Amino acid sequence: MTLEKRLQQYIQAGNTGVSNDLLLHYQDVGLDNDDLALYMQVERIQGRGDQATPAAIAQVMHTTEKIVITRLQSLIRRDLMQVVGGSIQTEIYDFTPLYEKLLDGQTTQRSEIVSDGKSARREIMQTLEAEFGRPLSPMEMQTVGHWFDQDHFEPVMMLLAIQEAVANNARSLRYIETILANWQRDNITTPQAAQVSKQRRRGVTYNNIID
Repeated sequence: MTLEKRLQQYIQAGNTGVSNDLLLHYQDVGLDNDDLALYMQVERIQGRGDQATPAAIAQVMHTTEKIVITRLQSLIRRDLMQVVGGSIQTEIYDFTPLYEKLLDGQTTQRSEIVSDGKSARREIMQTLEAEFGRPLSPMEMQTVGHWFDQDHFEPVMMLLAIQEAVANNARSLRYIETILANWQRDNITTPQAAQVSKQRRRGVTYNNIID
């Protein structure tokens, strides 16, 4: 893509306005970094007149629909968002409750806010449990902990590896870890790079690692 075409694409994409007051105090009202990113994507999509479906949000945030749905439900439970509309096709995510808390100066205790790292770890475990259809064992939780603390895999790549394993009907931590290790070895650090690699190696499967 030429620079001129990219510039036209950039201009046509438009802008999404976010209050500086919200950027300064989002943690005070109970949002974490992932919540803020989700809020901005919802505002962007709805601002152009489209419906902010979990699928649309998940695609741009490089995560799964289940994680998006879990976060949206969490925002509703914490009285930071509400759903308005007469049907699924006309549902709109309304952040009036969030704005009211912001304007009223309502704050949430810091202990209630999950840090970005802990939030990512929790979401990976929740995704695995949802896909496996059961709670993770202590050994499996320890393995996931090693992914973060020792292997330093990126959470977005973990989610992608989980999706890859599910697509291949291989719900195994060993299978997922092998995918991640191969990506790390090949210096594949983004979902886009993983997709390119997959297209180049179409038909190649990971060897004999399914439990």
